[in-house]
Amino acid sequence: MLDGNRRAASVKNGEKKRRGTPPRPVIEFPEPIESGQSAEVDSFQEAFVQQMCRHGDTRWRLFRALTAKGQKIDVKTIASWATGAKVPRSVSSFAALSLIERRYRLPPGYFKEKLPHPSRAAAGHSKLDMPYSERRRISWHLPDDFDRRKLSERAEILNWVRTHIISGGTEYRRFQARASKERYGIRFNLLWNSQPEAKRPNSKLIAASARLNAELDSLLNFKTSTLTAIGMQRHGVWGNETATQKVEHFALMFGAMIAAPNSVQKGLGLRLHDLSFALFAFPSVWDWYVNWRGQRRGFYTAWELDMLRVASAMARKETGWLRQNADLAHNLVAIEGLLSEQDIFDATQNWHGVCDELYKFVQIRMKEVGRIARVHRDPFEAIMPVLEADSPLTEYRRIAQEVLRLMPDRKRYPTPAAEAIRSYLVLRLGMHSGLRQKNLRQLLLCPRGQIPRTERQLFDLKRGELRWHEKDGGWEMFIPAIAFKNGHSSFFGSKPFRLKLPNLEGLYAMIDLYIGHHRPRLLAGADDPGTFFIKTVKRTSGNAEYNNTTFYELWRLTIQRYGVYNPYTKRGAIKGLLPHGPHNIRDVLATHILKETGSYEQASYAIQDTPEMVAKHYGRFLPQDKAALAAQILNKVWQQDAEPAPV
Repeated sequence: MLDGNRRAASVKNGEKKRRGTPPRPVIEFPEPIESGQSAEVDSFQEAFVQQMCRHGDTRWRLFRALTAKGQKIDVKTIASWATGAKVPRSVSSFAALSLIERRYRLPPGYFKEKLPHPSRAAAGHSKLDMPYSERRRISWHLPDDFDRRKLSERAEILNWVRTHIISGGTEYRRFQARASKERYGIRFNLLWNSQPEAKRPNSKLIAASARLNAELDSLLNFKTSTLTAIGMQRHGVWGNETATQKVEHFALMFGAMIAAPNSVQKGLGLRLHDLSFALFAFPSVWDWYVNWRGQRRGFYTAWELDMLRVASAMARKETGWLRQNADLAHNLVAIEGLLSEQDIFDATQNWHGVCDELYKFVQIRMKEVGRIARVHRDPFEAIMPVLEADSPLTEYRRIAQEVLRLMPDRKRYPTPAAEAIRSYLVLRLGMHSGLRQKNLRQLLLCPRGQIPRTERQLFDLKRGELRWHEKDGGWEMFIPAIAFKNGHSSFFGSKPFRLKLPNLEGLYAMIDLYIGHHRPRLLAGADDPGTFFIKTVKRTSGNAEYNNTTFYELWRLTIQRYGVYNPYTKRGAIKGLLPHGPHNIRDVLATHILKETGSYEQASYAIQDTPEMVAKHYGRFLPQDKAALAAQILNKVWQQDAEPAPV
């Protein structure tokens, strides 16, 4: 047997043609020259050369065999595969590979599995009848022979991908897809928090008036400032994430008000300059909005309850923001069927009385809505195959293993390889820590050899840090309690969270490789935000730090590619799994420990929460799971008796 270099050279040189010598007849299925099985190799180039030499093929002989089957291919392409200069990537190249596998009696997909980046197989589709943006999103999820399949089969595959992967496959995801096509809302331009715009970029949204922006700035400063202004009182403080969420909710409420009555949204049709937070002081406005949302969705949900709680807090005696801003009454205008001139006069004369009426109304309406509110989004639906497994965490771990199985060659595809390593570490750190996505995406990095930040510095930043602990000899997560959503709960007791990551399955080596090689590749020379996880910096984006939306999309894309089993590509780890976000890992960890121990307290330790919260929101501990756990203890009584019962 020739060594690798000599074999590649012999194939590249090919079979010299002699003048007047007729070409050898094409043998459809050449017998192997060697007896027995050749040693297994990992790379595509080595396997390709090995099989050609084993069956006595040269590039010209293989070229004639393929063209005899009607396959269009250049002999230079075969030579480039043999030397490792190129690898198959186009649809026609994969068709040629399939013929070569048949010629050498190899299992289907033998060569493709050895490609440095098998996921690129679907990227070459050029005949898809769809927009380019959608083609880019779904190319990963299409089989290699998609373009050669019947129209009915292609329609079936596209429908499956769009339903189970892109849209998510749940009723809530389908509702979101419909709602996203009927966008409504307004765009705020705020000075609060030194942000030029507290909004999601959307040029279709109407910009709020200067007065409405100023009113919202006043509310946000009231609820987020460290100390209240002189003469003001408040109950509770909003963090940045909560404040951002409230801004979005207010934008949607005002957007519903200015939407035309004859539009898809069927709004109130108010003029933009008539909008004011003073409208929130009237029960008629809240009654219209709650009913409008209920009719739009078809039922009431926790969203309406949350908005009513906001109204209640703003109208509360002594501490309500609305109650302490009586000057807002001068911004009111009459609205037919909703707000009369008499209502406006009463508000200017007795603002506190109006706030009292609002508070009473909201308390009653909250009870009514709470009795009939439904859960539109089942948090367990997307991960049900995982939660129903005997060992949920073992089942979820298969996703990380699938990332490693499909890992691209980092020398040939450096950026996709870096993105795959990032996806792997996102899953691993999520499974080991059970952190909420905020704490995971804001996790700072302190490389080996550098002095870690002090607890006081992290307290001021309200962020945690991944750092190397010299004494323990391992990577650890150190996060102050203030960085957590429930930092004042009994779990923390005002003490920081510290977790040493286990060096299992080469985790430390993977972290070091990511920090030293892949992370700089993703950064691409942009400003380093200092976080462990960073986005892939492209020409259109200079900011490498994840936010709430982009980190959710990172996790969801990872699940789409590596978690959801695709019957057409045979990729994906778990059948029946649906795309989901990072918060579901907390459900997996809590349910896993409940199935193992039956203890809500131990389950709460895994996700930094209280047993009550685990029982209410996270653990899916069904009666049959509880009975099975108890049966394991009870059955030991019968297992002690080794003698079989008499028949």
